[in-house]
Amino acid sequence: MHIQNDTDEDVEKAEKVFEDDDRLLSAIAIFHEKEILSGVTVKTFSRFHKAKIEKELTKKLENLYEDFEVTVSADSKIILETKKLIDLEDKDKLPQKIKERCKVNQYRQRK
Repeated sequence: MHIQNDTDEDVEKAEKVFEDDDRLLSAIAIFHEKEILSGVTVKTFSRFHKAKIEKELTKKLENLYEDFEVTVSADSKIILETKKLIDLEDKDKLPQKIKERCKVNQYRQRK
């Protein structure tokens, strides 16, 4: 599990949510300004319930961080992109990149 925090928020609550969910293999998240972008890898037998897991984790994080816009995805592309954002050298572009990733994920979920 890897969480990058660019805010004053306590990320231990989010870590606990991810650690307590036994359906997850790994999780990666970015806390930036008022947004949380998270990618999760689910266990093999949980892959058929990805959408349900995403919704449950999103709801839990929204309850814990009410001021934040939360995006949780089990899509491998989002996980890869989140890793790239964490490694991004130009942190000034981070807000724009996060918004782009969130829009892509929301578009995919509607289909």
